[in-house]
Order: sequence, then structure tokens, then C-alpha cells
Amino acid sequence: MEKNKADVIICGSNYMLSSDKSEERIKEIAKYVDEELRATSKSLNVNPNFKSAVLTALNIAERMMDNTDMTLKLQTENHQLDNDVKHYISLWEQTKKQVTDLKERISTEASKHTQSTEDYKKLQEKLVEMENAYFDLQMENVNLKNELKSLKRLNTEDEF
Repeated sequence: MEKNKADVIICGSNYMLSSDKSEERIKEIAKYVDEELRATSKSLNVNPNFKSAVLTALNIAERMMDNTDMTLKLQTENHQLDNDVKHYISLWEQTKKQVTDLKERISTEASKHTQSTEDYKKLQEKLVEMENAYFDLQMENVNLKNELKSLKRLNTEDEF
């Protein structure tokens, strides 16, 4: 990878820096170091020197390590969230399958119910037919009994 170069000034000293970062990013990083070094020197009430450079490096290292810790924590949380998402997607898929199965079952049961209702209606119609036939047979039986009585009377009268 090609190295980019940038001419920068940190606490009044010129530096030629090279990096695989863009020239703009190199200057941004140098500006940050310059600002941090000046802030440390100001808080120590001294001109930038080796001691203020070491303290600045320590402050930057502390922030970097804190950020690294935070990054690790966020990566762990992200991994857990990924696992949670996978779990909930799995639950969602199971639920969708259950809903599909229930819809099929409802459809089957509805068909059975429709068939049962039709069978019930047919049985009711047959029952009405049988009741009518039974009534007709009773009427015929009554008529036959009456006819038999009439014939017996006639037979009895003829004997005399």
C-alpha cells in the first residue's frame, strides 16, 4: 500500500509524517496531538517539553485504552444482540409455522364441520321422511283395523 506524506507542525516543530492514512487524516491526527500537548503544557504551566510530551502520551494512551475497553464491551454486547436476534428470528419462524399449521387445522376442521352439518341435515330429512312414513303406516294400520272391523261385522251379520 502506498504511503501518504504530510508536513505538520506540533508545538512549533515541523515534522514530515508518512502513513497509509490520507494526508488529511495525518494532519487531523497531528493537530489532535498538538492540541493535547499544548493543553497538558498549559495545565503544567510550562512550555512543551519532554515531561509534558510523556504526560500527553499517557493521557492519549489512557483514552485509547478506555476506547478499546469500550469497543470490546460493545463488541460483546453486539455479539449477544446478534444471538438474541437469531433466537427471536427462530421463535418467529416457529410461530409462523404454528400459525400456518393452525390455519390448516382450522380449514380441515371447518371442512369436517361443513360435512357434519350436511350429514346432519340429510339425517334430519331422512328422519322427517321416516316420521312421515311411520305416520302413514299408522294411518294405514288404523284404516286396516277399521276395515277389518267392518269385515268382521259384515261376516258376523252374514252368519246370522
